[in-house]
Amino acid sequence: LPLNDLIKTLMERCEQISETRVEIEFAMTIDYSGQTPPRFGLLQVRPIALSHKEVTLDEGDLSQQDTLIFSDNALGNGIEDNIRDIVFVKAENFDLKHSQTIALEIGAFNRDLLAKETPYLLVGFGRWGSSDRWLGIPVNWGQISGARVIVEIMLPGMHIDLSQGSHFFHNLSNLGICYFSLKYSTDKNAIDWDWLNGQKLIRESDYVKHVRLDSPLAVKVDGRKRIGVIKKCRA
Repeated sequence: LPLNDLIKTLMERCEQISETRVEIEFAMTIDYSGQTPPRFGLLQVRPIALSHKEVTLDEGDLSQQDTLIFSDNALGNGIEDNIRDIVFVKAENFDLKHSQTIALEIGAFNRDLLAKETPYLLVGFGRWGSSDRWLGIPVNWGQISGARVIVEIMLPGMHIDLSQGSHFFHNLSNLGICYFSLKYSTDKNAIDWDWLNGQKLIRESDYVKHVRLDSPLAVKVDGRKRIGVIKKCRA
């Protein structure tokens, strides 16, 4: 089977039809006995979202008083300046043994915000989308599909590898969703919880809270340096 030529031809045809760069997934069945010919199956085609915005950030953005979140381990590239809603897991109530319940609660918030076409910032602990409930919150894509910015934080005592680079977050990156990873620290890569809890409460469940701001956040990610910042209000 002329595999290389086949893949190149498929890529060219898919890019012509979608009018953008794409990535493909495929599978092959090969009978090494030679009794049946090899079979090639095209599984899926996804557009590659490319941001041409030039965003420049440096460590100095961390020291500003209006910074809500800063991360030196961010995915994406670009600016989001229309997010006023924040859905976050309550730090004081969080325990990995409740992660499945938390995923269901987040799904309910997501459905409500999607119905209202309201983009939001999502903040939680451990790995988002983990298949292991003891490593993070095992949401599926449908439970967080309205989020435009996602933040993953580690708490003291959590020794879990960040999930950046997984297939799950590769999909998010292709959809232009900014993603922040924060290891626990008292100095940098931190979040202003006092300010967050002081915002207008819209809805609350056992483990999740939804607040709304008077003015939109300013989210910037420098894809070249892999650093991102979320400011409490846009300039």
